[in-house]
Amino acid sequence: MKALQIWSRKLYLKSLTLGLGSTAGLFCLYESGHRLVATTITVLGLGTAYLRWRNATRLPIHSKHAVIVTGCDSGLGYSLALHCRALDATVIAGVLQPDGLGARDLTRNGINVIPLDITRSESIAQFGTEARELMAQEKLDLRALVNNAGMMIFGEFEWQTEEQMRRQVEVNLLGTMGITKELMPDVRSTRSRIIVVTSHCSSQPLPGVATYAATKAALSAWTTALRIEVSKYGVEVVCFVPGSFTKDSNLLSRQSKYFADMANAMKPEARSFYGSYFTRYSRYLSEMSREIAPHKIEDPLLYQTFDGALMDVYPRSVYKCEPWRYTFYHLLFSTTPTFVRDRLVEKFVSMPRWNSSMEEAEESAMVPELENVKPYQSDLMPNDKTVPSSVKSIPEDVSTQKSDLSNLTKGNNLPR
Repeated sequence: MKALQIWSRKLYLKSLTLGLGSTAGLFCLYESGHRLVATTITVLGLGTAYLRWRNATRLPIHSKHAVIVTGCDSGLGYSLALHCRALDATVIAGVLQPDGLGARDLTRNGINVIPLDITRSESIAQFGTEARELMAQEKLDLRALVNNAGMMIFGEFEWQTEEQMRRQVEVNLLGTMGITKELMPDVRSTRSRIIVVTSHCSSQPLPGVATYAATKAALSAWTTALRIEVSKYGVEVVCFVPGSFTKDSNLLSRQSKYFADMANAMKPEARSFYGSYFTRYSRYLSEMSREIAPHKIEDPLLYQTFDGALMDVYPRSVYKCEPWRYTFYHLLFSTTPTFVRDRLVEKFVSMPRWNSSMEEAEESAMVPELENVKPYQSDLMPNDKTVPSSVKSIPEDVSTQKSDLSNLTKGNNLPR
C-alpha cells in the first residue's frame, strides 16, 4: 500500500508539471500571435482529456452485485471467479465437475458453485433456476455474465473428426448462445453486462485451428450483432480477448487423445499422403498434453484489462490483453499482401513444417507410427493418492486450465 501511495504521488507531480508546462506554452503561443494554433491545441487537449476521463470512469462493485462466470473448473474461468470475488462481488461459478478440485477451492473462497454443462439444454435450464433462486434469496443484482467456457483442438482441418468439429461448435458457439439466452431475462431486468471471452483467432485465423477459429469468428460476429440488439434495453455486450496464456492453460490437456482419434479415423489415402508430417505434428503437441491442478493465473495486465470490461461506465466493444508483439504481428497480417501474410502467419505459429521430399522418402517407414500416437497422460494420474478421485479427469469443454509448457512454448505463439 505504501508503494502504491508513493507511485500515486509521483504520478500526480508529473501530471501537475506537465499541465503547468503545457499551459505556459499555450499562453506564450497565444500572446505571440499564434492564437489559432493555441486555440486548436487547447481544444484537442481538452477533448482528449475528457475522452480519457470518460473511458476511465468505472462503477465499483459491491457484495450485492452478482457476477456469473462459466467454465470455472480451472484456468481463466477459475482465475476470473477468484478475481471477481476479490473485488467483493458475489460470484456464481458454473463448473462441469461440482466435486472437482477447482470447484472445492472456489467454494472454500466463498464462491457459489453450480454444475453447468453448456452443451446440454437441461443443464443450462437447471443452472438458470439455481442462479435465480440464489440471487433472489440473497437479494442480489446481476452485474455481469462472463461467457468463458470453451475448448480448442489442434490439428489440420482434414485430420479432425466430425465429432471433434461438432464438439467445438457446440461448446464455443451454441453453448455460449444457450446460457446467454437462458439468463437474458435476468440480464435485461437488471441492465447487466455480457462479457464474451473470444480469441485473436476470431480476427486473425491461424493454421491448425481452423474449426476453433471459425467458432470464435462466429462468436465475435454474434457478439457484435447482440450488442446492437440489446443496447436499447440498457444492456451492454463486450468482447474480452485474454491473449495467449498457453503456459497457464490446459487447453491442450487432451490433445494426445484427440490425435489418437484422428489417426484411428484417418482414411488409408490420407495416412499415405501425410505420413511422417502427421507423426511429427502430433508428437510436438502431444508433449504439451498434461494436466495440472487449477491455480490462479499471475498476470496483472489480464485483470486490469478485465476490470475495464467489467466496470467501465462507457465500455469499449473489445478489450484485448495481448503482448506488444501480437499487436505488431496483427498489424503486419492486415497490411501485407496475401503471400507475405501467409508466410508471417506460419512464422508466428511456429509449428512443424510440411516437407514433401521428406514425406516421399519416409512414407513407407513412418505411416505405421500413426497407430502409435502417444497416449493421453496427466500430472494428476489415478495412482496419485494425493489427488481426489473426482479430479482425475479434468473436463474437456472447460476453456481454461493449467498446463506446464515451459519446455516447448519458447518461440511458439499458440492461440487462445
